[in-house]
Amino acid sequence: MSTIFPNSMAKLRDDGTGDGVDVVMRTKDRPALLGRALASVVNQWHANWHLYLINDGGEAAPVDALVQVFAEPLAGRITVIHNPASLGMSAAANLGLSRGTSAFVATHDDDDSWDPAFLATGAAFLLAPEQRRFGAVLTRWNRVEERFDGTTVEITAAAVQGYDGAVVDFLDVLRTPQVPPIALLWRRNVAATAGFLNSHLPVLDDWDFNLRALQLADIALLPEPLANYHVRVSADAGDYANTITDGLPTHLRYNTLYRNSLLRAYLDKDPARIGLVAALLKNGELARQQIEAVQIASHRELSGNQHHLNTRLDGIEAEVREIRALLEKIWGAITQTA
Repeated sequence: MSTIFPNSMAKLRDDGTGDGVDVVMRTKDRPALLGRALASVVNQWHANWHLYLINDGGEAAPVDALVQVFAEPLAGRITVIHNPASLGMSAAANLGLSRGTSAFVATHDDDDSWDPAFLATGAAFLLAPEQRRFGAVLTRWNRVEERFDGTTVEITAAAVQGYDGAVVDFLDVLRTPQVPPIALLWRRNVAATAGFLNSHLPVLDDWDFNLRALQLADIALLPEPLANYHVRVSADAGDYANTITDGLPTHLRYNTLYRNSLLRAYLDKDPARIGLVAALLKNGELARQQIEAVQIASHRELSGNQHHLNTRLDGIEAEVREIRALLEKIWGAITQTA
């Protein structure tokens, strides 16, 4: 089985041409953040985009009012869809993702933002012939902590996050669902072939999608922090809360349920594989024990060296005290003679 992206192209639907980007934005009753998100899109240096704004069961009037504020730069480049009732985050995003026909797709939630260079940098990289093997680009991102008082947002802290290297390690993504969708730009054919988002998952749908898409193509890493992942740290953020913070118990529960489902699907094909899994877990446990043993031995060695050093320092201090006492005696003898 091929592991190189160009040889996997037969698997992929050939959707989208050119340098256009379909941007999908989900929102629901968060006008205080939606304006920032719309400004983030219209301020992109790369101008060939179309925004699909999905109002998933929220009030329509505030959304329409904010769209009107940006009427001039959005003209001809926005499709607004008002869902009478909420379909859920995944289904709402899929409604926009499936409408577009551009070469690239990106999801931009209403509480996040981009650096103006995000689309230009990502699209230029993916359009380069030598980068054909990559199905997406992932930039570094700024994790921005902010407080919301009901009307305004105050940024309290920010830190750059992301992976090192030039290519996303599949195992890193498998270990933990840390990649924010705002930092990814996908080729449409990869996203469409992977099947977009799983609407049966209330959380971790983006993690599930990334794992499915990585089975089709690699993701390139770009070193610049060109995306901003905003996290409300206010205890009473209400509708403005992040699902990862406000719904942490649900995230932890579905993290286990999802991993169980992956393992179950693997074992269902051949129940004897459970022996292989058990052996890998055993080897992993032995490796962990060996690492701990080395750490303990190193600590003991360092402690022994520290004890030896302390003993030596004590000896030196004693010698210094003896020399000082001798000098005081000599000085006393000199002064008496004088």
